Amino acid sequence: MDGSKDTSLADEGRKLLLLIWQLSRRLGRVGTSALRPSSRRGSAQATRFTNPFGRDGDAEEGRSSSESRRSSDTVIFHDIEKDGYPILVSIKSARSSVSSFFAEHLHPGGADDHQWKARGFFLLGRMQPVIFLLLPAFLIGPINRFVLRRPTRAGAVPKRLGPTAYLDGLRGVAAFTVYIFHFGYLWMPKLRKGFASEPDNDWFWQRPIIRVLHSGRASVTVFFVISGYVLTLKTLKMIHARRNEQVLHALSGSAFRRPLRLFLPIAVATFMIALICRGGWYIRDPSYAPVPPVAETFNAQMHHLFWDFVDLVNPFKGIKNRENIRGMDYDGHLWTIPIEFRGSLLVFVLLLTFARARRWVHAAASMLVVVWLVHLGDWDKALFPTGMLLAELSIVLPAQSPPQDVLPRCNPSPIQTGFRRLFTMIRHVVTIGMFIFGCHLMSYPEQNGPITPGYMWMTSRVPAYFSVSQDRVQLHWLAVGSIIFILALMYSPPANLNVRGRIKTLLRGRNIETPWYETAPFLDEDEKEEMAALSSAAAAPRAPDAGAPLLSTQPTLPLIEEPAEPLLQQLFTSRLAQYLGRISYSLYLWHDTVNHTVGMRWLVPAWAALVGAHNSVASLPPGTTPEAAYAMLENAWEDYNSSLFWGALFNTLALLWVSDVFNRLVDVPCVKITHWIGEKCFRKD
Repeated sequence: MDGSKDTSLADEGRKLLLLIWQLSRRLGRVGTSALRPSSRRGSAQATRFTNPFGRDGDAEEGRSSSESRRSSDTVIFHDIEKDGYPILVSIKSARSSVSSFFAEHLHPGGADDHQWKARGFFLLGRMQPVIFLLLPAFLIGPINRFVLRRPTRAGAVPKRLGPTAYLDGLRGVAAFTVYIFHFGYLWMPKLRKGFASEPDNDWFWQRPIIRVLHSGRASVTVFFVISGYVLTLKTLKMIHARRNEQVLHALSGSAFRRPLRLFLPIAVATFMIALICRGGWYIRDPSYAPVPPVAETFNAQMHHLFWDFVDLVNPFKGIKNRENIRGMDYDGHLWTIPIEFRGSLLVFVLLLTFARARRWVHAAASMLVVVWLVHLGDWDKALFPTGMLLAELSIVLPAQSPPQDVLPRCNPSPIQTGFRRLFTMIRHVVTIGMFIFGCHLMSYPEQNGPITPGYMWMTSRVPAYFSVSQDRVQLHWLAVGSIIFILALMYSPPANLNVRGRIKTLLRGRNIETPWYETAPFLDEDEKEEMAALSSAAAAPRAPDAGAPLLSTQPTLPLIEEPAEPLLQQLFTSRLAQYLGRISYSLYLWHDTVNHTVGMRWLVPAWAALVGAHNSVASLPPGTTPEAAYAMLENAWEDYNSSLFWGALFNTLALLWVSDVFNRLVDVPCVKITHWIGEKCFRKD
């Protein structure tokens, strides 16, 4: 009787496992790439999984005594065929490792104990799909490598990045900078002021260029330039190739999918934020900024959320520069999304209007649009056609000549080689200078700009609209700096620094993989082009990183030498930057909510204690020595800094976790749904 129950329970478990697997496949092939197993034999074979947590290590695996001692406690599973589902292989392997761990560390008992352990292992194994579904990529990698002991594919070539992959990494770094801005400026308000503008404004993080690392407003201008560049690059290439029919198809598809791409993830995120607020997990910060409302009933909450979302989506709502902008009551930082949508439509209209015109006519008309928008004070929308102009410039004047498919007729002479090296050196000097100058402009402080050394002369050299307030002056120079910054990245010449190879040499050849080593999104090429907030179209190959292993170890003679990676772009083509770029939109949508649900739990009490300490010092009796007051303040500041450190650490980890999971479960499926809707709505010509 018990055997039949166990059999029926196992059958139900298998059905549940298959259902969860199908759900994960529909949610954007969740975890399939990150959990891909190593190569397996074609025939099914029994594999023995031993305890990966054993103190004896791998040296004990070959000993017969160790095998005989653990033979009764080791669980045996059968491998799936080579055409089996990778996620099921990972689930069984993970369950085997966990089972062997508990089997070795729990003392064997009677029949009841054995039955309890068997049922526990059964339930734990069936929970594996859900567990791996909710794990971020930076944890799945270490689990596969160190817990499941998956051998690394040492002979695999790193995934090649596209020519605009650095813009994806730049977008991710900019999104993370926005998070630092909104988290740090609340608790360290001195960061808003310019360096040396006042005697006590002498922090290292207030210095020019260093300020770029936490200047969220500069990152927003970078967002807009990148969007104008990425959204138009593919269509501009078609226009230059005179493929007019494809131009119309690409423009109509992009314009149709753009609102769905932007607003579908927001609808899901704000619904979840509303539930968080109703649960009482949203904590108000000490600045008493507006918080999401909590209605009396759930229906009233959803009614308010719906009309708040409609107000955000409304494309006919009047927006006068940044004077009357607003996001949503559930996330005020979404004010950039209506600008993103309108700027996207603007560049689509410009592309359609001048698709058949001469290219100089298109460039001149777009320049006039940019100048007119700046004159009106709308730098935000002007950055989109500016990004489009940069994209066309990259086509007309490419940074690197395309690789030749034939061998050169003769070797270059020493004079030609010398001139080429001199020209490359001049390009390095010019682009690095532009890079530094752009960072300096993007470091214009939020407060005390007119009295900050290095920025005094810039205050009066702005258009009339921007000279009214410090915020407008800052916006003008941040926009100019972001254009120069991206232009420097575009034309940075190649340089083979081989940083990764040098690090491996220092580590004596050890294959150390970062937790975010899986950097390729789970999307097709066409889908990646539509991820304007996450990734860009990447058609042409980029050379793999120096020091990476090749597919074959046989000596070969390379007929075509691929160029090295541009120097300045290497800052944003690293694995970490590409990972941030992949989750950038989710990170932007969730950073405010995570700040108010995780970080505030440390920092609100710490801030209250610091303010209380200052009040206590101010109310000390007249006879108190200055040393005692100073000691009280010093202890209070030490406690506050400790809380700030731990709060920032756990808040950042929580944000990366939430952003990673939301990207896989919501954002990527939204891209696929958007494509599916477009395919169903468009007629087949």
